Amino acid sequence: MWGLDENGYPISSPIALPEDPLSKYEGDCVFCFLDESRDPLIPIWDSESQGHTHQQIDPREQIVIDENFSVGTNEEILFDNLIVWVRPNRRGDIDVYGKLVIRDSLLLWDQTEHQQSRLRIQNGGELIIEDSFAFWNNQYWVNWEFEDGSTVYLDHFVGNPWTSISGSVQYTAVNYSTVKLTLLNDTHDTVVEVSDAHHLYLELFPSAGEHEITLPEKRQWADWELSELWPETVVSVRDSYIYERDVSISNDTHITVLDTPSGFSLGWAIYKNDPGFVDCELSDLGDPDNDDGVFYENTFWDLPCNNSSLSVLNSVLQRAWPVTWGYIHLTINHSNLVDPRNYGGPATMEIFDSTIDHIAAYRGGRVYIENSEIRYDIEVKDWNSAIFGYGISSRDENVNIEIIEIDGGAYFELESPGPPW
Repeated sequence: MWGLDENGYPISSPIALPEDPLSKYEGDCVFCFLDESRDPLIPIWDSESQGHTHQQIDPREQIVIDENFSVGTNEEILFDNLIVWVRPNRRGDIDVYGKLVIRDSLLLWDQTEHQQSRLRIQNGGELIIEDSFAFWNNQYWVNWEFEDGSTVYLDHFVGNPWTSISGSVQYTAVNYSTVKLTLLNDTHDTVVEVSDAHHLYLELFPSAGEHEITLPEKRQWADWELSELWPETVVSVRDSYIYERDVSISNDTHITVLDTPSGFSLGWAIYKNDPGFVDCELSDLGDPDNDDGVFYENTFWDLPCNNSSLSVLNSVLQRAWPVTWGYIHLTINHSNLVDPRNYGGPATMEIFDSTIDHIAAYRGGRVYIENSEIRYDIEVKDWNSAIFGYGISSRDENVNIEIIEIDGGAYFELESPGPPW
């Protein structure tokens, strides 16, 4: 483009290019684009409750459901132009055996503990969401589970529940929807079709066996195809913003992650259901003081106790979340941990010299933590569940660690080091 300077001589000037309409979805902040909207139906962040809520000028009718809500076989329920509060009175899932349609609505989960009331689409159930939002209204996490034989269709859906696929599921997400999805290791005969997702975060939990995985670059719009990690299953991603993509390992699984310098994080499920304890130990999963991770040229973690392993070649391992249950004694050393969990006794978990976002024990599980920092909370549920801590401090000096003790679970601060068992 040409113009004139102050003396009338021609000069060139830069051409003002129009802003990319997709740029509002990019970067680390997943839902900041909502704050830029003036639409009264768009949810907003509530710093007091530490979650999203509706605007005061939102004119839609508000209703409340709890864990007793369900959709029966051959039944169809429609939420249309509503604000739906999910306020459970106790732990219990919302089961959908028929068809649940959500259109032009906002769902807000108001729980008193993490994952208190999951949305569970059962065998034969169908979930259709169009032009709608779903968020937790406070700090407690929300999960949706898509069971074997279910169907899911998301069209311009935006929300933060973490979702998972188990068995055979037909899953479609289109038109700038949010996709936060784990494909579990029992996935089979499944079709996942994603196009134009404003946010794609996949956790890949491959079937038992040996797998080599190269993950695409993060924070870019791209296509991605997966067809070899689960039987008769295809994951097809088109023109979507790849935010994160993690890998998880379970029993009898051996995974190599290679040529992934933009980093990945790792889940590791370690369990034994038949009597007779085995000892398992993991160390140096990432850097406790650096969430950006560690570059490994060629490093191998072997876990013979459950016949699993991880090889990392020319890749960055950022963070990890080992979980356990059954007849396992698990020790974790010097690692950067997101949310390690003991899902049930008689398993024990010991963590040393690590950083942790969230730690949990359920159904009689026991955890011991020593010389470690915790970012958010300690959660202990169910009778005989216990977490013991020695030398525990907050990862953020301005934030207190929340202690969540429910249904007989208890947290104990010890005066001397060593697990009390």
